[in-house]
Amino acid sequence: MPTLDAAFTCGSQLAALGWLSLILLPRWRGVSALLAGMLIPATLSLGYVILIAVHWHEAKGGFSSLDDLAALFGSRPLLLAGWLHYLAFDLLLGNWILRRAQEAKLPHPLVVPVLLATFLFGPIGYLAFLLLKGSLWIGRDDRIARAQARLPAWSCAFELDPRLTAAGLAMLALMLPTALAYAVDQRLFQDSNVWLKPLKFEASLVVYFLTLALVLPLTSEAFRASRLGRYVFWGVVPAGFLEVAYIAWRASRAEASHYNASSWLASALYNAMGVGAVMITLGSGALAYGLARRDAAPLAPTLRWSLVLGFALTCILGLVSGATLSINGSHFVGAAPAAQATLPLFDWSLTGGDLRMAHFLGLHALQIIPAFGLLVWLLIRQPRLGTAAVGLFAGAYALVTLGAFMAALSARPLLGLS
Repeated sequence: MPTLDAAFTCGSQLAALGWLSLILLPRWRGVSALLAGMLIPATLSLGYVILIAVHWHEAKGGFSSLDDLAALFGSRPLLLAGWLHYLAFDLLLGNWILRRAQEAKLPHPLVVPVLLATFLFGPIGYLAFLLLKGSLWIGRDDRIARAQARLPAWSCAFELDPRLTAAGLAMLALMLPTALAYAVDQRLFQDSNVWLKPLKFEASLVVYFLTLALVLPLTSEAFRASRLGRYVFWGVVPAGFLEVAYIAWRASRAEASHYNASSWLASALYNAMGVGAVMITLGSGALAYGLARRDAAPLAPTLRWSLVLGFALTCILGLVSGATLSINGSHFVGAAPAAQATLPLFDWSLTGGDLRMAHFLGLHALQIIPAFGLLVWLLIRQPRLGTAAVGLFAGAYALVTLGAFMAALSARPLLGLS
């Protein structure tokens, strides 16, 4: 019926106006509260009441089973009523989320993705809000300090950046629904569970965010207040969550997230994901600079240079190997083998060139080289000798990574030794 179609369009446009007010005018003179919290939901509810009053007597089915529910919504007027019900209550939920976020003084740029998730998938947005608020609550300075007080005394020497800690905890919490989906969903994509890739990316970002949270306080206040210092959070964390959201969305559809050029939109999203990956990796380079500055926190030279070299190599080697992966159009050099032996856990090919080993080594230099530096510092308290050992280890690490990279480009597995 044209009238019902027109009502559907009008209701959808009204709801969209309310969501735009929440996102673009969160505090402007109470406009968003008036539109999204009262006028538009009330108008949608009035339309719902009219549809129910006029058409409920025609209803077939009910709410006692899925079949009855399907029969009930087989009626176009009642289907429209259900849609208006959905629009009204999701908009009210979005308004409630925004007001609670403002009371908790959450940054609006962090709330916008939550509002978008609520607009598209109501309950997911609500869970995202609880996750965001809970993570920031746990990550506050005073709560981190109280948690550290319950740990061994040596842990109190470390300071954690609250925002990056909250991001790491939020990403850790996201692993729970992904792990449940992995356990329940038996679909495979390229011989692996469809949820394995997002689960791996979430785990990797948990480690990355918490590493940044541990190291950022070692830089100076002046660096942290600078644009480059703020980039370590604002350039890295939003990009990380958007990457995971995109990869999870593709996983839910059993589609490729990487190298997906099935349409212009898929190509554009893949390119955007590449930009996000570059932004995430550049965060390690920014921190390398912050740690090398003269005004950085006092630190033993062995430890300082292990951190500087580790973070700098992650930025350089990660970007080079990542760019090569993107340009190559595949993890494999040459044709991907139909059946192949792989390295357990990592899934790297043992029969052909696989660029993922070099990429992995490059991205984790920021953990491996500082771990070696810490070991050297504990064993050798001589600054010059310790710094020299760290420099030699970092050089050897870079050569091994480049060796894995060149072996992959030559279509040889691992370091060309297999």
